[in-house]
Amino acid sequence: MLAVLVAAAPALLTVPADAAAGANLYFVQGLPGRTLDISIDGRQVATGVAGGKLVGPFGVASGKRTIVAKQDGKVVVQRAITAGSGASLDVVIHQPVSPTGAPLITTYANKLTAVPKDKAGLRVAHDAAVGPADIRVNGKVLFQNVANGESLDVVVPAGTYKVDIVPTGATTPVVLGPLDLPVQAGYLTRVFAIGAPSQKTMTVALGTIKVPATGSAKPAEVNTGTGGQAAGLDQAQSPAGQSGLWIVVFLAALGVAVVTGRKVVRR
Repeated sequence: MLAVLVAAAPALLTVPADAAAGANLYFVQGLPGRTLDISIDGRQVATGVAGGKLVGPFGVASGKRTIVAKQDGKVVVQRAITAGSGASLDVVIHQPVSPTGAPLITTYANKLTAVPKDKAGLRVAHDAAVGPADIRVNGKVLFQNVANGESLDVVVPAGTYKVDIVPTGATTPVVLGPLDLPVQAGYLTRVFAIGAPSQKTMTVALGTIKVPATGSAKPAEVNTGTGGQAAGLDQAQSPAGQSGLWIVVFLAALGVAVVTGRKVVRR
């Protein structure tokens, strides 16, 4: 059984996080076995970031920002991203579906809206080198056919959940987990599946952000990122039931609030 832990952060250059004037960026190093230096617009903000680490936030001006990740001085991946005013973004450096493919950068917007008392926000993102997968919670399939570069946001009761990931439509092999995932009330917990089963590097990166303590039970939006397999999806294919879309199972026993939907932004 795997336990989800928050690891110590590598060396960082502190950048004021002023969401009112710009945006906040968090970086997820999703390349197990590699150590990266990360820069924003030519300014190095984190060094020696090992696989599975999450660093930030780093305050930036809104608009287009250039992200570069290097290893031993050589560029591993770079991409221009757009940071909206007041946005909080997770910037994930990860493998594509093919474990030998060039690394990608995928961004996810953090939804920092209020949650009801004793509940929490939860995001699960698929950034691993594996095809579409099913995410099981407490032994039940909660999210089906999740592609590389896609994520989901839900509101759940605080507690500890058993989570594992299997290929879509199958029960074996288990490509990640089962792991014990603690979810704290009043926080957005972000979970990123990274690595490659074929390389025996599957793991998770985890981060939390405090959100307002009160709010309605309005369901969260199921969303996707801006990279991986998600980048090839057509925004016109948003009606539920079409090929490749989220199939969301409502589990009343878990008290999970979720709404079907899809938003795709091309890389």
